[in-house]
Amino acid sequence: MVVMLLCLMGCVGLTLGSSIAHSQENGQTADWTYWRGPNFNGTAEAENLVEDWDSEGGEGSNLIWKRDDIGTRSTPVAMNGRLYSMMRSNPGTDTEGEKVVCLDAETGETIWENRFNVWMSDVPDTRVGWSSVVADPESGNVYALGVCDLFLCINGETGQTVWSKPLHEQFGMLSTYGGRTNFPVIHEDLVIISGIIINWGEAAKPNHRLIGMDKLTGEVVWFSGTKDLPNDTTYSAPTLTTIEGQRQLILGTGDGAVWGIQPRTGKPLWHHDLSRRGLFATPLVDGNRVYASHSEENMSGSSMGAVASVEVGGTGDETYGKEVWKMEGLVVGRSAPVVVDNRLYVVDDRCKLWIIDTETGDLIAERIAIGDRKQWPSLLVADEKLYVLTENGRWAILEMTEDGVEFLNKGRIRNEAFHSSPILANGKLYFQGASALYCVGSPESKQKPLVLAEQLLGETALEENPEPAQLLITPAEGLLYPGQTMELSVRLFNRLGQRLADPDLSEVAFSVEGPGSVDGNVFTANADVAHTAATIVAKVGSVSGSTRVRIVPELPWAFNFDDLNDPPLSWVGARYRHVIRPVDGSPALVKISTIPKGARSRAWMGSSELKNYTIAADVRGSRANDQLPDIGLTAHGYVLDLMGNSQQLQIRSWSPQLRMAQTVDFPWEEDKWYRMKFRAQIEGSGDDAIAVLKGKIWPRGEEEPADWTVTAEDKIPVLSASPGLYGNAKVAELYIDNLEVTPNE
Repeated sequence: MVVMLLCLMGCVGLTLGSSIAHSQENGQTADWTYWRGPNFNGTAEAENLVEDWDSEGGEGSNLIWKRDDIGTRSTPVAMNGRLYSMMRSNPGTDTEGEKVVCLDAETGETIWENRFNVWMSDVPDTRVGWSSVVADPESGNVYALGVCDLFLCINGETGQTVWSKPLHEQFGMLSTYGGRTNFPVIHEDLVIISGIIINWGEAAKPNHRLIGMDKLTGEVVWFSGTKDLPNDTTYSAPTLTTIEGQRQLILGTGDGAVWGIQPRTGKPLWHHDLSRRGLFATPLVDGNRVYASHSEENMSGSSMGAVASVEVGGTGDETYGKEVWKMEGLVVGRSAPVVVDNRLYVVDDRCKLWIIDTETGDLIAERIAIGDRKQWPSLLVADEKLYVLTENGRWAILEMTEDGVEFLNKGRIRNEAFHSSPILANGKLYFQGASALYCVGSPESKQKPLVLAEQLLGETALEENPEPAQLLITPAEGLLYPGQTMELSVRLFNRLGQRLADPDLSEVAFSVEGPGSVDGNVFTANADVAHTAATIVAKVGSVSGSTRVRIVPELPWAFNFDDLNDPPLSWVGARYRHVIRPVDGSPALVKISTIPKGARSRAWMGSSELKNYTIAADVRGSRANDQLPDIGLTAHGYVLDLMGNSQQLQIRSWSPQLRMAQTVDFPWEEDKWYRMKFRAQIEGSGDDAIAVLKGKIWPRGEEEPADWTVTAEDKIPVLSASPGLYGNAKVAELYIDNLEVTPNE
């Protein structure tokens, strides 16, 4: 098999030893397609980069252009002369959302914008754009994970959406208050994304999981996980590398560990526990060493924060991660470091630069003040210069010396904040602030294009491991109607996660656990089942793999929970946080308050393609510590929320922003059953479409009122979404019974 390399478009035939000047004279471009650069490590080869700049421009300032209307936390990427970034759209208005913007990298002019909604998210609007897009030179597409976990593939030329997936609805990916959204990465034919996921079936517990999708179609190729019940969601980003001939994806996760995973198969290879809480800073890979840091509790003792060096070795099931040295008490929870000439340069959370010998862990220099008190951005090294941005708008350009560093220049931009990291593309530096985007450079600046990240070289030849050791069935997750079919394909891999020739269908033995059958390579769900699931197993010789399929019928649905021991198997995000037990003598769905994670969360019942329906249920809340829960029904990307402590009923889509929310007072009592009803309807079409939302509530057993209790409209509607449940049971339990979802007449 010919292994497809991550080549940058237009760089074929350029040798690693080519001069910078020669490559640029021949029209080669030095793109920056990943937020830490094509090397995944914040470094680039360049000459004559600027040593000073002025954010206000003027003669001799080195400021090429500035966009005062492009402010965000997201680090931009560059491909084919264009910049791509994520940011708020129409901030502070009733049409606020999120968007990916594309700018001309030379002039800063806008080429296109792709705007999309934020729904069912607890992320404040000021934290939109925490993640960064990734650009794929092979397809020309860019990939973006929005703050509500909407994942998009966008044509980089036209700005048109190629495909999108609401990962919160389809997988149960959490969208948290802190805006901690993970970063996608491209590996060959896959785009890989991760996050804390509360899924279904055996994956119902919270877990920092990874999803590998076909980058052209969005089909799920593999679905993998780390350890259950992580403490945090994170914004640590993955790195691709090759160690001892084995390709690996390495990232910090919400369980406080660094993990190594085979990117083609999703197989976990090794992990090293570093913190009791999540790792937010992105680990740095240099050769066979991984440098990871955190700002939380260490695994033992009472100290906070650490920087560690982990040696990675072995292959297949013998892959390991072994700690070489660790410096506890060094609090680095945000900024990712760089390595130059066996020196690790890292900025702690209080904006002090430390220089550490990578072999021994000994300090070379410490507590070098950058001039600020908070640090978010990661470091950039090019042309023997270290570029540093800080949270309070400061910047510094330093020269690396034998004793440490020497400041070439530094400054501060008033009313600016840097959360994103500096990047370098085609000899130009781009500094993304919360208020503006700055392009800085000079005519003398040169940058070497990259054919292939050096750390990806050296993969073991496929012929050395020709035997199958792993099997994937695709799609790796499915959703079908009863009686519907799904075509399956089987992929074989060796122990290093390298893809082998696909097996002939006659070599594959399929079996099904659950309601369905396989004929040839086509699975058919049983026609007489509902709200359940099946597992399909494929075996080639002694190697086997499986995929899972949820089976959900068309509307209408009805659930009284009388004949169930657990929430329906096909519901995403339900089983771990809900139980079925008698309430007032009849079985009901109970969201419990004793679970360690997910007391304020959502459950999803079916397809994201559903539209124009009504959801209704009997609801009841208990009181604990003088507080009541919040109880909600979700439809079309909106929630009808019976809020306990405020004694109100509210329709909304985006909790902190409340851009289209409507709220009415509704006093209600604990331990009393009410009937809630929520209707969502799209009226009009195209640009004139609006969502019309109506909710009502009344004591159970009484006649349904003719009037709606609360109504709302949304002129930028969510056009379709799964029905579901919302509830905040952090303090007190809530109860659901006699749930119905019906199509609107």
